[in-house]
Order: sequence, then structure tokens, then C-alpha cells
Amino acid sequence: MSAFIVLLITIVAYYFIIFAKNVKKSIITFLFGILLFILKPVDGLEFENIGRIVSFETLGILLGMMIIVEILKESGFFTFAAVNAIKLSRYKFWVVLTLLMLLVALFSAFLDNLITIMLIAPIIFLVADTLEINPVPLMLLTITIDNIGGMSTLIGSPLNIVLGSIGELHFTKFLITMLPITTLSFISVLIMFKFNNKVDTKTFNEKLKTLSNMDPEKAIENKSLMYKGVTIFIVVLMGFMFHSIIKIDLALIALSGALILMLLTQKDFESMSKDLDWDTMFFYAGLFTIAFSLEEIGVTKMIANIFNPLMGSPIILMIVIMWSSAIVIPFLSAVPGTLILAPVIKLLVLNGAPYELWYAYAIGANLGTNLTPLGAVQNIVGVSLLEKNYSKTVTFNEYMKKSFFPVLIPMILGTIYLFFI
Repeated sequence: MSAFIVLLITIVAYYFIIFAKNVKKSIITFLFGILLFILKPVDGLEFENIGRIVSFETLGILLGMMIIVEILKESGFFTFAAVNAIKLSRYKFWVVLTLLMLLVALFSAFLDNLITIMLIAPIIFLVADTLEINPVPLMLLTITIDNIGGMSTLIGSPLNIVLGSIGELHFTKFLITMLPITTLSFISVLIMFKFNNKVDTKTFNEKLKTLSNMDPEKAIENKSLMYKGVTIFIVVLMGFMFHSIIKIDLALIALSGALILMLLTQKDFESMSKDLDWDTMFFYAGLFTIAFSLEEIGVTKMIANIFNPLMGSPIILMIVIMWSSAIVIPFLSAVPGTLILAPVIKLLVLNGAPYELWYAYAIGANLGTNLTPLGAVQNIVGVSLLEKNYSKTVTFNEYMKKSFFPVLIPMILGTIYLFFI
């Protein structure tokens, strides 16, 4: 009976997460999490066990980075960086596009993917309007690069944060391992975009020169705030890289940096709370409760048993995990899918599977995120921005069709890369 209750709640919750349009996913997911605490279908659903059920490391990293990014955004730093990228290109279309995508990849490696899309979208739309072209290809490229850049670090995508917390992964080792395949994926997607989009380069270059009157300095709304924000951001990143040496958890580093920056900029919790993404925090809390319940009724072990026959062939196991995650995640969505599958990876590794299985999953899940608009919230928001600003609708099938090769080619590269990690 307990297994039936957990599975029923999980199925209903995931139905709302994936398909519901008029219901706040965060509220419904948190409600189902609370319902599990009320019904207690499995042992351990008690408040005294909350630290074992909900990963406060994940929530701490999210909260700390949200605060730092919001203060940086308020300073105008991100617009300043984007305008400088356009200036640096000397208004040559392919150079502009490459530099902007590099900026997207860099931002997404250290910021939340959704925030990156929200920050870069106005610049992408400005370029599209200046060139008088359909913004859809540029926005879909931006979403793809956003997800690719995010896979390079443990804080680059929400699924990586969850993965790092459950697997207790090392920030620097993860970065060193994932950076080569991130770079290869980035280059391959840009090449495909150039191959599939023939443009009149000379005309585009002339049109882009109309942007020469943009002044990067005018993008800065508060120079003092920007300097303080960038300094603390760099210190936090350094703390992430050396956290295993200094023996401080990532969440504590992120939260300490956020609190110091709040002190330096005279911010308080009340003013900051208005700009923070509380929906994401409660959404994750509900998902952690569901994932804990699934693990307790044996779902994790059951899924892990499916892969047990491959334990004697590590490279085949890694390839299967990578491709399986790339197929499952686009439909379950990044974080909900990872909260089900990450405990499976942990169990397999504990039972003798190679540690590199974490990287195989990270490659497949992050790249697979690009396949459908359901893959991650930033995909949905990017498509929504197109509809809001240009009344251009990208259907599910159209999205998959345009994303198929930008997912397939990096996945093939990722498969080859598994032989070298």
C-alpha cells in the first residue's frame, strides 16, 4: 500500500510538472511533498530527518548564487559585458555571434541557466532587429549554448548542482573533466549553425555598424556595486575550486559570499527577497521529498538492477547511461529526472561501477536537455520570450526537429570522449 501511495503521488506530481500550464509547478510539487509527510507512506518522513530528505547543500548553493547574481544584475554588469562583446567584434556578424555565444557559455557555466537566458535575450533580440531577421534561430542557438555551457561546472546547471550534492563531486575535477567535451560541443553547434544558415555577411556587417553608438559605460548602473559584486563573485568561485582543500562545503561558500556582499552593498533580506526565485527553492524541496520516498520503496534499486548486467563492461555501461539520460531527461525535465536517476548512479558506483559514470550521466543529461522545450525551464522561458516579443510560436515538434542534430552530434562526440576520461 505504501508503494502505491508514493507511486501515485509521484505520477500525479510529474504530470503537473510536465504537462500543466495553468498551475504553479512549485506550489503543486511542494504540496505533494507536504502530503507525503502527512501520509508517511515510508519510514523516515519526519521533520527531525529533514536534513536527510532535503539537500540543504543544493538549496544553499542556489540561494547564495541567486543573491550574488541579483546584485550583479542590478549593477548592469551583464549588459556591460554583452555590449563590450559587440564592440569588440567590430560589427562583423559571425564574430558578433561567436563572442555573444562565448558570453552565454561563460555566464551559464557560473550562473543559473534561466538567469543567463533572461539576461542575454534582450541583446539577441537587438541583434535580430538590427539585422531584420527571424529571431527564432538565434534564440534556439542561445538556449542550446546556454545548456552546453552550463554542463561544464557543478553550479552551471540545476541538474549539476543536484548531481554534485548527491554524488559529493569535486568542483575542480568536474570542471577539468567536463571542459573538453563542453568545448567540442560548443564548436560543433556553432559550425552546424553556420552551415545551416547562409547569410549575406556583407549586408549584415553594414547593418550591425548602426550599433556603433552603443556605449558600454552607459550600461553600468552602479559602478561601485559592480566592482564589489565581481570581486565577491571571483572569491566565491575560487572557494568552489579549492573547497576540498579548505574543507568548506560549496553551500557555505556561496552563502558566505552572498552575506558579505549584502553587507558591503547595504542590502537586507527584505529587499533581496523580492528578487529571489523562491519558486525554484520550494520546487526543489518538494522534489527531494518525492525522490526520498521513491528511494525508500525500492525504485532506485529496481532501476539500478536494470543496469547490473553491464557492470562487467564499464565503458558500455557509461555509454548506455549517457544515452539513456539524453533520452529520458528531455521529457522528464532536468531536475525532476536527475532526482530520480542520480541516486541510481550513486548506487551503481557504490556497487563497483566506475566513478566516471557521474560524468557520463552529466554529459548525456545536459546535452539531452536541448532536445525538447520540456528539457529545462530555460528552454520554456526562451520559447515564451519569442512568443511574447514577436508572436512567434515554436511548436514541440518544430523544437525537436531543429534541436535533433545539435543534440546528436555533441552526443556522438561525448560517446568518443568517454573512452578518454
